Amino acid sequence: MKNFEFIEDLTSDVMFKAYGKTLEELFSNAALALSSITCQIGKIEHKKVKEIEVKGKSLEDLMFNWLQELIVAVDTDNLFFSKFEILKIKEDGAYLKARCYGETTTPEKGGTVVKSVTYYKYELKKIKEGYSVRVSLDI
Repeated sequence: MKNFEFIEDLTSDVMFKAYGKTLEELFSNAALALSSITCQIGKIEHKKVKEIEVKGKSLEDLMFNWLQELIVAVDTDNLFFSKFEILKIKEDGAYLKARCYGETTTPEKGGTVVKSVTYYKYELKKIKEGYSVRVSLDI
C-alpha cells in the first residue's frame, strides 16, 4: 500500500489521499503528504523536534486540526518537517500527541505555501487495508 498520492482535481488547490494500516500511520502519512508540498522534504534534516497536541470531536475533526496545526507550525514557528512520530491517538478522535522532526525554514528548501486545509471533498474512512483520508489544501 502506498503512503499517499496527489489527485489532479483542482486548479488553485492541491488534493491528496493518504493511507495507513493504522491510525498512527494514516496521520503520519497525511503529514508527510502536506510536508512534501510545503518543502523539499528529502532535504529536510531532523535538527529540531516539536511536540504537537491536538484535540478533536471525531477522527475527521482530529485529522483536519492536525494538518492545520502543522501549517501553523510552518508559518509561526518557521519549521519544515520531514518525519512524524504519532505518540498517542484516541480512536474517538478526541486527542493526538505527536513528535515532529525537521529544521528551520529556508527559501532554498521551500515549496508551495499552504494557507489552510479545506472541507472540499474531505473524507476520512476505514478501508479494507486500514484507513484513508482525502484532503484538499488552499494554496
